[in-house]
Amino acid sequence: MLFTIIKKELLLVRRDIHALMVLFIMPMAFILIMSLSLQDTFQQSAADKIKIGLVFANSKEKDTPLGKSLLKLSGFQTLVYPERDVLFRRTQADNLAAAIILPEKFRASLQRSKKVAPQDRLQLYYSPTTPSHLRKLILASVIQALASYQLDKMLARMLPDPALQRQQKQKFTGGGLINQQELYGERQLQPTSVQQSVPAWLIFSIFFVVIPIATTFLTEKQHGTLQRLKTLPVPNSYFLVGKLVPYLGINLIQTALMFLVGIYLVPALGGEGLVLHSNAWLLLPMSISVSVTAISFALLVAVLVKTTEQATTIGGISNLLLAAAGGIMVPTFIMPEIMQHIARYSPMNWGLEGFLTILLRQGDLVAILPEMGKLLVLAGLLFCLAVVAYRRRLNA
Repeated sequence: MLFTIIKKELLLVRRDIHALMVLFIMPMAFILIMSLSLQDTFQQSAADKIKIGLVFANSKEKDTPLGKSLLKLSGFQTLVYPERDVLFRRTQADNLAAAIILPEKFRASLQRSKKVAPQDRLQLYYSPTTPSHLRKLILASVIQALASYQLDKMLARMLPDPALQRQQKQKFTGGGLINQQELYGERQLQPTSVQQSVPAWLIFSIFFVVIPIATTFLTEKQHGTLQRLKTLPVPNSYFLVGKLVPYLGINLIQTALMFLVGIYLVPALGGEGLVLHSNAWLLLPMSISVSVTAISFALLVAVLVKTTEQATTIGGISNLLLAAAGGIMVPTFIMPEIMQHIARYSPMNWGLEGFLTILLRQGDLVAILPEMGKLLVLAGLLFCLAVVAYRRRLNA
């Protein structure tokens, strides 16, 4: 009997081809648009693209150790201009964050112990749009370059052996006291645009299953199908399970296609492709958890509403609110602290964090169990409420 009910639901799903197209086309469009549009924004090495203009009053200074250190400021791209006027004219066109002018007598003034004259000092100009935190970073990089140059000169006079010079420089700068490591597995690890977009908009579209489910449910009610089903000697839960299984299959197909879009179509259009690792099999249980929760929510809405308009309004608004608060539309890592706290209560955020644990943090099954557990518990609660509401409707 359950198989017959599932078969009936598949026939209804096949007839509503337009709703199915929306479930597949909508996330594909969002994934492509957001992955390509926000690629530079999500790049962890975005600081490498910040441009700084540089003018040498004496062109020969470019080949000196000081000039080379200024040309290789850590975290910035340095562009050389022939003169000050050209640099200032090109600041806006070339999107420069700052401009450095090295006076002709600057290097010579460093070697003198007396105070450097104002006209011989290095000139640092900021673009009006450069934020204060970036100005501090640029200033620190310039100071570091100058300090490194002066330290090299001092050590060269004191120690003839280059190996000893490098050893002492490392000691003075503290380089040997720092151990750099990735916070691998931590939630603060920032995803790329495609790692964020694929699971985020997939989850968003999975929850939109509420509209086709509610539509078919109301159609059955209007045609008297529910009253005829009431005469069958089967539990009421069978009818809801019969709706759950077909849409679960649709969501899994949807999941596979959207990840294929991220892996192959996004890089084909010039974006960064999605890379799966050996733990990619965990996408299946995570997808099932998200799908079951979304379908259970859809079933509850379907048995409570009385018209298609109500289903569209309630389902659409609830999905938008859950997505906005859950890190789907705005990533949680750029949210203020209060919104990050609110996001933890959104089931969409549970699903997104589970997918990011797999894709970004390369977590194992144990790592995603908290998110899966919360989703499945919520799904069970919603499904039970849907069964109770369905039984009351049949008895009404």
